[in-house]
Amino acid sequence: MSTAVNNMNYLTILSTIIFVSLSQNIISPNESTDWEDEFDYNTYLDSNQQFKLYWTISTESNNTIELGIEANATGWIALGISPNGQMPGSDVAIGWVDDDGNSYLQDRYTEGRTTPLYESHQNLTLISGEEIDGMTRIRFMRPKYTCNENDIQVSDGTTRLIWAFHSTEDPSSECFDSSSISMHTNKGSQSLNLNTGIQTPIELEGDIEFIDIHMDEVSVPSEDTTYYCKIFKLPELDSTHHVIKFEPIVQEGNEGAVHHYIVYECGEDIITDDAIGAEGVCATDFENMPAKECRSSSLLWGWAIGGGALYLPENVGLPI
Repeated sequence: MSTAVNNMNYLTILSTIIFVSLSQNIISPNESTDWEDEFDYNTYLDSNQQFKLYWTISTESNNTIELGIEANATGWIALGISPNGQMPGSDVAIGWVDDDGNSYLQDRYTEGRTTPLYESHQNLTLISGEEIDGMTRIRFMRPKYTCNENDIQVSDGTTRLIWAFHSTEDPSSECFDSSSISMHTNKGSQSLNLNTGIQTPIELEGDIEFIDIHMDEVSVPSEDTTYYCKIFKLPELDSTHHVIKFEPIVQEGNEGAVHHYIVYECGEDIITDDAIGAEGVCATDFENMPAKECRSSSLLWGWAIGGGALYLPENVGLPI
């Protein structure tokens, strides 16, 4: 977590977090044209800038979203909406451009960690596709809400996305089974609020100081879900400062998997010096709660997957 402060005594905080590890291959980037001026929003879904998403929510119909997907690849590319950021149970759009310049798009779904199955009711509308300078791009429309049991709705709030591509291979034909779709060479996940778009960073004043707080000794456990706690003491300052921004710091490669942070203020009278720096799996009796020393204290900040930095309003700050 990164905290921006200007002109604190001190504060003890606790953070709760979920960790899962991810990995991906890297392909060297190539030049390509850009759709940034043709969509309302765009963002890379991975830190290596291999897969980019563009989107616009229709102003004429609240049930339509136009999407563009772009990957640093000449094979098939795919974007999925997932119930939890993982592959099973996902609603997937897969597209490619063949050697003759013909574009294809299919609506598919997954039942496990296997090749997506062809959906009998196709809810995707292909607009265009191109393969240029080593980059494949597919543009299409889909309804936000459907009655199809294999579709996942684009609802308000966080949408958990998965993406994948094969760096060089297209399906051998417009396949309706899954036999000619080669296994992905690259994959990942990310969470976005598709309805509100990408947050625009706010320019801060020049006298801002940043205090970065890390949990840097965490070993990812085998359990699916882990709540991990640590007690920190912020630096003692000689005058009152104000927090004006909170921002999550997520280790590269885990952007789509860290689920949430919760930060509490713990009073000086209930935290001993021996407790400062203590960390580990949260108390088993209340594993989704802070340490017992802080349960009656103030909750300062919460962040969940899909969120961005929190900027306090102008002329507002949290005194510390």
